[in-house]
Amino acid sequence: MTDPFADERLPDLPNAGYATTREKRLSDEMMEFIRQIERDRMRLLHVVLEGKETWRRIGGNVLAALKVDDDALDAMYAYFVLMAAPPVFQSMLLKAQKNPQKTRDIYTQLWPLLEIQRQRLQLVRKWAP
Repeated sequence: MTDPFADERLPDLPNAGYATTREKRLSDEMMEFIRQIERDRMRLLHVVLEGKETWRRIGGNVLAALKVDDDALDAMYAYFVLMAAPPVFQSMLLKAQKNPQKTRDIYTQLWPLLEIQRQRLQLVRKWAP
């Protein structure tokens, strides 16, 4: 029996596999890093809005000791985009995973909303007691 809602759920956290001790350590560190980013909405929005190339450079530097490859960094970035997106966009992105053009179109709609969220968060933090 197939799950009719499988395409609407967030995927598992990206990982590097568990075949070796190094892969296990890398996966654990990646997951911990992802959790830290997702807990800070401002940082999450910043990572997503700066773009994949900037993320590759910064994420690669932050995780340099672990020798994370570009594929793992790309998987992490895609996961960050899903976490930053409102549920409606999450569903749209999950359904469009195999269609790059459709994904770009969704990003075009999503980015202005994320930018507004970031600006609102900046104001809240600026004026919070």
